[in-house]
Amino acid sequence: MSPTDKHRLVQDIYFTLQSTYTTDEILNILNDYKIHSSPDRKFSQEALKRLITKADDATILEIATDLKLSLSFIKSKTTKQSKTKPALKKIFISHDEKDKDVVGSFIQILQGVGINPENIFCSSLEGYGIPLGINYDEDLKTRLQEDVLVLFMVSKHFYNSNTCMIQMGAAWALTKEQISIAIPPFQLEQMKGVFQNFQGIRINHEKQLDLLKETLEHKFGLQSQKQLHWEPKRDMVLRDIKAQLSIQ
Repeated sequence: MSPTDKHRLVQDIYFTLQSTYTTDEILNILNDYKIHSSPDRKFSQEALKRLITKADDATILEIATDLKLSLSFIKSKTTKQSKTKPALKKIFISHDEKDKDVVGSFIQILQGVGINPENIFCSSLEGYGIPLGINYDEDLKTRLQEDVLVLFMVSKHFYNSNTCMIQMGAAWALTKEQISIAIPPFQLEQMKGVFQNFQGIRINHEKQLDLLKETLEHKFGLQSQKQLHWEPKRDMVLRDIKAQLSIQ
């Protein structure tokens, strides 16, 4: 949602609530949507609007829907954008087989965001790799020419793998969307080659996984999940990943 659309929707929400409820009642309603306020603070009209504005887009849209406000001005823009910029469809995970346990846990993050398992390619995990009888090199080229996001799972093993280096070179030549994900003790600052200046994340950092979630939702046209639903999934997978990293 653009800043202009958000401002307009917040205005509509405020005036709809203000016409029916007192300030205290409005604060109680917002609290039901996890928009919390200080109990000893007095709220002016502008302060209430700022409070609503601090909520994420999904919450603001939920309130507007519950109030039966018109969202046509947002939906029409979303439709136009989807026609001019199609969403990505698949994820290609480039990694070294020695990291497959950590990568296997990480795939649960992708599925938790809403990525269909059938749209995830990961060669070392059963059910996510190349079918039997298929030529590896030809299949690799075909997959990288699709509407694909490549995730480089960079680790101490990654740069010692000829296969990973081939995949990295092919991704540079054939794809437009790549994200590097560092597996400790490897750090993003240690990256080499053409992707060393690209922004990436650490696999065991919760706030950076939140950023990845938002990025995937945007790039794949997925519905934004509420933090209330997302955080338990994220934390469960993070515990598994940290446990696996501790015994490497």
